[in-house]
Amino acid sequence: MKRLRRRNRESGATLVEFALVMPILLLLFIGIMEFGMAFYDFLTVEQAAREGVRTAAFVGTAPDADCQAISAVVAFLPNGFLDRVEYLAIYKANPDGSQDNTNTNRWRYAGGDPLDPCADGSVNRWTVNNQPVSTSPPWPSVTRQTAAGPQPLDIIGIRIRMTHNWITGLPPFTGSYVIDESTILRMEPEVFG
Repeated sequence: MKRLRRRNRESGATLVEFALVMPILLLLFIGIMEFGMAFYDFLTVEQAAREGVRTAAFVGTAPDADCQAISAVVAFLPNGFLDRVEYLAIYKANPDGSQDNTNTNRWRYAGGDPLDPCADGSVNRWTVNNQPVSTSPPWPSVTRQTAAGPQPLDIIGIRIRMTHNWITGLPPFTGSYVIDESTILRMEPEVFG
């Protein structure tokens, strides 16, 4: 009889210990999941900016250079990411790497086929500085310095600003935060005639 009572007390103690430890383990599991998804979003945006700036530096002064760079960024982003992108900026970087705000083309997705940002048609899929694509951007691609000469080559940058929403909404993972990632690269000199 004493053995049975002791066993009941021990199982009751185990249940109390489990009730005390379970919330901590659950919070740890949720934290790992939340930070993993946030890190995935950050790495994806960072890599998309790199792909876009590589394309922009390579195509140089082509009239559709911005469109090709945006297509490279969009092709790298998984489904659902583009709806959370606040804007994509293609800008001339200063020698110290900072953004030159007078030479910045800020693109926003406006719906439709995202892979064809400069397509002709009745629906404006992308806007530049809240204007239709047909308007002249502040830093036209044809004015970029890509040939070796007396002036230094331009440094081009791409900044992607995207909102990350926490999945569970449990404290401390409530609301959202902004991922603001930029990458710069020196324009490639023209080596073909």
